[in-house]
Amino acid sequence: MTATRDVRHAVREVLARYRGLTVDDAVLVADELISNAHRHGDAPRACRLGLAHQGQYLRIQVDDASPRQPRRRTPDGSGGRGLMLIDRLSSAWGVERHARHKTVWAELALNRGGSSGHAPHLTAARTWHSED
Repeated sequence: MTATRDVRHAVREVLARYRGLTVDDAVLVADELISNAHRHGDAPRACRLGLAHQGQYLRIQVDDASPRQPRRRTPDGSGGRGLMLIDRLSSAWGVERHARHKTVWAELALNRGGSSGHAPHLTAARTWHSED
């Protein structure tokens, strides 16, 4: 599997015409999917990036050979925030089962100002009012 830093670079290349939170959200989601595959999945692992739905979404797919399904858990000191983050930042995510592996995928909307819309607290403020 490609190094995580190389995937982050590839996400930024695919999204070269976008700036700000759209790119940051995509990098975070890719990092989480890859980290989960390394932590909980089995080799071989692979990652694919592509544009979907006529270029309106970035689709990130990570394969691993583990039969275990991703599961949400209560966050604690050892983790548990990855799928919560993926769920909040992506427009949709899921798991596809194959004969010898699974693919965990996430799609992020590219046509919105800011994040996916699922996490409005992460979108950029339109105006800033000083209390001074």
